[in-house]
Amino acid sequence: MYILVIAAVAPAVFLLYQVYKMDKIEKEPWPLLRKLLIFGAIACIPAALVELLLTSLFQNVLEEGTLLYNFAAAFIVAALVEESIKFIFLYVFTFKSSEFNYRFDGVVYAVFVSMGFAILENVLYVIQGGLGVAITRALLSLPLHATCGVYMGTYYGQQKVRSLTRPVSFGAVALSCLPLSILIHGFYDFCAFSAAEWPFFIVIFLVFVIAVFIITLMRLKKASREDRLVDDRPAEPQPVERQAIELHPVEAQRSQAQPLELHPVEAQRTEAQPAQEQSPQEKSMKDILSVNKEDLNNVL
Repeated sequence: MYILVIAAVAPAVFLLYQVYKMDKIEKEPWPLLRKLLIFGAIACIPAALVELLLTSLFQNVLEEGTLLYNFAAAFIVAALVEESIKFIFLYVFTFKSSEFNYRFDGVVYAVFVSMGFAILENVLYVIQGGLGVAITRALLSLPLHATCGVYMGTYYGQQKVRSLTRPVSFGAVALSCLPLSILIHGFYDFCAFSAAEWPFFIVIFLVFVIAVFIITLMRLKKASREDRLVDDRPAEPQPVERQAIELHPVEAQRSQAQPLELHPVEAQRTEAQPAQEQSPQEKSMKDILSVNKEDLNNVL
């Protein structure tokens, strides 16, 4: 029993540690990550209830074993329901959190919620199926949930950035984050459900899984390498307010009533300064005028 539980949980812990290690700039607090893991596991309960209702509905409408039934079971019953419920818990606990200050944080949050969901689901399957199921799900199902979390978290971080400049509704964030995760999860399950009746789906399934896992790993490394603040806008310069110097009313009256007085030293300089000497031209002109005046008096 304990060995089966360890076999179901250990691969998930390894994947969580790898993603946590890639958050290089600022590690997220463990209380928040622990909460996301727990509520990710709790998300299995409403997901299972909705899946039971939808399964009974499609069984009455569609013939089991057909491609159409497999498509509905994979894309609607499993992918749409599980990814949507995981996203609801992700959004409620993190979107407005003050800890959500880097773009890669969205990937970390989404992966932890997804792996919380996957751990509980994996434990239930492994207890029923044994070590063989544990190995298969460690290589396929657990990386699938982590992959969906990576893509959900990537778009989640982008929506967090957009929310700084304009209001972003829950529906807008969901429409951005969910489609690719649902598509990957749905196609994975569709190939797995259809492989029993159509063996060529096994080849499609393996090629798809290998390609998606490689691409996701590359994208995860790129997101970690290019991580930056959610709000990386340059700070706007603050305008400098220029205020005129205002005198006190009493001081203003005094300044208007009193004439401008020079400093004592400056006053002495102005008094002691001699009159400016006249130029030679000015002296000659005065002499000529004085002579002409005397001649005129003699004539008279």
